[in-house]
Amino acid sequence: MRFVLFTYPDPAYAARWDSMSEEERDGSLEDHIAWFARYGDRIRGGADLAWPKVIRTIRSKADQPVITDGPFIEAKEVLGGVIIVEVDGWEEATAMAGEWPSLLQGPGAGVQVEAVTEHASDG
Repeated sequence: MRFVLFTYPDPAYAARWDSMSEEERDGSLEDHIAWFARYGDRIRGGADLAWPKVIRTIRSKADQPVITDGPFIEAKEVLGGVIIVEVDGWEEATAMAGEWPSLLQGPGAGVQVEAVTEHASDG
């Protein structure tokens, strides 16, 4: 089964990122690299997303798209990235998510796990 892991950093931790020492940032990155190495055979894709200051939101107004800069969709958390995994089932997907390094960065961090809908044309 394929799943998408939506990763959410702790907002306070993310806000401190630019002011952290290089050593602190490197330690965080090393933890994430180790996670990807551990589960690399099950990862099928994904992306680390840019911080919210470079987001564009598209909405419909009078049946026309309206583009605005910034994360203006109502949300308490900022999506940090997505990881597509292929595993045996929910138990394995949630176990992987439970080991995501950012979960140790603060109480606002999280991982949302969603199953991918398989279509006949997906191969």
